[in-house]
Amino acid sequence: MSAVAFALVLASAFLHATWNARTNADDDRAPQLALMYATGAVVLLPWLIADPPTEALGFVALSGVAHGGYLLFLSQAYARGGLATTYPLARGTAPLLVAVVGIWLLDQTPSVLTVAGAVAVGFGLVVIGGVAWGSGERLAMAMALVTGCFIASYTLLDARGIQETGELGYFAAASVVAAAVVLAVSRPTPARLRHALRPGITVGLFSTAAYALVLLAYQRADAANVATLRGVSILIGLFLVRRTVTGRIVFGACCVVLGAGLVVA
Repeated sequence: MSAVAFALVLASAFLHATWNARTNADDDRAPQLALMYATGAVVLLPWLIADPPTEALGFVALSGVAHGGYLLFLSQAYARGGLATTYPLARGTAPLLVAVVGIWLLDQTPSVLTVAGAVAVGFGLVVIGGVAWGSGERLAMAMALVTGCFIASYTLLDARGIQETGELGYFAAASVVAAAVVLAVSRPTPARLRHALRPGITVGLFSTAAYALVLLAYQRADAANVATLRGVSILIGLFLVRRTVTGRIVFGACCVVLGAGLVVA
């Protein structure tokens, strides 16, 4: 992985952890997350107009649905568990799936170090999430695992889709589809949307910047490398929620750092 791609992914990880911590702290998350993606579409509208992703409409539609499923299950996971439980599992599941599926779907062959790094990152994040296993948050953890599957799905779709068209216009179009999916399923009232407007715009700016950086990184590195290194965001997320550090969390964090080092070696 090049130094530029490495810097792009790390900056994205910080922004991603920040908006997740902000969303986890709120009570009504679905309309906020829908407005988050709608904000992204508005911010990226100039790119959508200048370079519409007409060559990749199928990927746009599938990606939008995957992003929408990700938002819906993430909001349900956060409603049933804390950030230290749900965020690690969601982020840890995706790299493993991407590393395996990317071999044939994207015609990429991860190196031995990349595979080892993906396994280490995934294992470390699962260990961290397992700290809350006995705290009654098992349903939240199940939701988080499904969230991770959606993350892997849109990661693979987007990495393939932007090979056909411009990345920012592509993401703007997919964001519109994702917001529509969340609004159609959650059906928030106008009052809920008004209440979620300000936080939705705030996290939308953070989220848009974070994922735009990831899409730029996809142009410079394999999807498996990018998805694995993004797992470092969980360390930032744990710091933001100020969770008491335990031996298992320290062990999981060490696995994450080791895995990230293997990926960029």
